[in-house]
Amino acid sequence: MQFKAQHTHYQQYFTNATFDVILRDNEAIGRIYIEVNDDEIRLIDIALLPEYRGQGIGANLIDQLLQKSREISLPIRLRVEPDNPALRLYQCLGFRTIADEQTNLQMEWIPASDGDEPSIQPSETE
Repeated sequence: MQFKAQHTHYQQYFTNATFDVILRDNEAIGRIYIEVNDDEIRLIDIALLPEYRGQGIGANLIDQLLQKSREISLPIRLRVEPDNPALRLYQCLGFRTIADEQTNLQMEWIPASDGDEPSIQPSETE
């Protein structure tokens, strides 16, 4: 019942969102909602069953989203509760807090522009 209410809410407020089931060995282990707009990629929700948390699955999925962000040059934005263990993961992946809404933190990850990537330049003596 809670899932149905949440799913209905997401469909109402995030009309362009995709909803995907996360599978491992053809078994449903979680879900992810993502909306891509002209100005951002919104990670609306990601959830894994408790027995699959802490195994790098969420980090891998978000890493794929970071790659997509780089490819289409859009920031990723999300909201997370301050006591959610995923907050630490987001911070480790480079998300920064852009607003504290008391019950949620608004976070953002911005892909580096080409000029921001580190590079090796040949020295003048070579």
